[in-house]
Amino acid sequence: MKHHSTMNRRTFMKVLGLSGATAGAATLATPVFHDLDEVMASPIAERKLPFWVKEVDKPTVEIDWKRMQRFDGTQTVFNPPSFGKAIGKEEEERLRKIGGLFGEAGYGRVVKENKPGNRHRDLAMSLGARFFQHPDRYAKWKPFLGPQQAPTPQQLGIPKYEGKPEENSRMVRAALKFYGAATVGMVELDENTRKLFYSHDAFDKKQVIFSDVDEPQETDTQRVIPNRAKWVIVFSVRMAPANIARAPYPASQATVGLAYSEGAIIANRLQEFLRALGYHCMAESNIMGSLANSGGFGVMAGIGELSRLNRLITPEYGPIVRVFKVVTDLPLAPTKPIDAGMREFCRTCKKCAEACPTKTLSMNDPSWDVKGFWNNPGVKAYYEDAPKCLVYWRQSGGSCIICFAVCPFTKQDKTFMHAFIQKTIATTPAFNSALRQMDDVFGYGKLKDPESWWDLDLPPFGYDTTTRS
Repeated sequence: MKHHSTMNRRTFMKVLGLSGATAGAATLATPVFHDLDEVMASPIAERKLPFWVKEVDKPTVEIDWKRMQRFDGTQTVFNPPSFGKAIGKEEEERLRKIGGLFGEAGYGRVVKENKPGNRHRDLAMSLGARFFQHPDRYAKWKPFLGPQQAPTPQQLGIPKYEGKPEENSRMVRAALKFYGAATVGMVELDENTRKLFYSHDAFDKKQVIFSDVDEPQETDTQRVIPNRAKWVIVFSVRMAPANIARAPYPASQATVGLAYSEGAIIANRLQEFLRALGYHCMAESNIMGSLANSGGFGVMAGIGELSRLNRLITPEYGPIVRVFKVVTDLPLAPTKPIDAGMREFCRTCKKCAEACPTKTLSMNDPSWDVKGFWNNPGVKAYYEDAPKCLVYWRQSGGSCIICFAVCPFTKQDKTFMHAFIQKTIATTPAFNSALRQMDDVFGYGKLKDPESWWDLDLPPFGYDTTTRS
């Protein structure tokens, strides 16, 4: 039996995690839904892939599930102790003094130099965008279990929502698009895909456990996910092309931080939405990927393909997205991996590796051989020498993301010619070398003057919703 709860607009907006002035503002730019049936019937509930992208049963990156085991997230190089282990205690201490965790110790030094792109206003703009990015601030919002403010069906005296997995996937996709997600996919957990969860949280070192419990639990040492929570919802948040083009200055850092902040807020809204329907939804303890491998789940959900960046590139927005995921017990219809020819194009292109100021990215073909203890074996990938990247961050007083800026897939144009080129990449790899040369000839990927950013008339969040929407 299926129970669809009919709600008036105000109640529906509250359940979605919006209320008052926020809800009123949101309705100016979004459709008005009266109940969940209308949400699922809406076009925004559909998975719309570009015409040149095909669904495939296996992702384009080769995975050896037998070789792969759950990885200890504390061993990623973004974890300070792990970074120190990778480069040596003496070097880590030197860099900490001049750069801090992500270069923040060098902010004052850089601002005092008053150079274009690193002036006081640039730093302030970047820090304002990155509020939710910081682990200690985000932790106050109880991200794993969620805000837990929305009334549950039990509290309202109504049955929990029940629908077919296909209907539920449409509903979740519509809600997430409404909340601000760019693209959405779903993965059903099995003995293989569960390996993409870290054994220990990457930042607070809590053990991540799957157990036959009815409710998710969090203690001082553990995060417990019920075994019946078998579905992972993966979503992306866009970043602003104009900001990315001004790498490696604070303008580019700002759009990265803003995407992380928006991802945290969107995840909270989704948690409240599913809670109101009668289901659990567990999110990251830290929005920079502490619970599980974002790229891995993005590949399995068909959000994008694994690239030479060793990051996800999407057919709609290239690499300039941030990827987030939550796990839930709401039954969902999984989405398949995709093949848009992008990973194969990376084999020829190498533009990101050539532009990398520290030569962090691989110039070689994909390999099963990992670069260091910070990698999880079992994926045939373009493994990068990650510590070199973070050393550059600390020494420069900021981050980088030049590799994202120069990537040919970063272009957001929706013209016929660019769609034709992407179709060619997807179907005729023999032209990849020529297309890479064309990208250079037309001047794509050139970095922009950071000072000019302040004079741009940008749309909200820095990207045009009429392109790749």
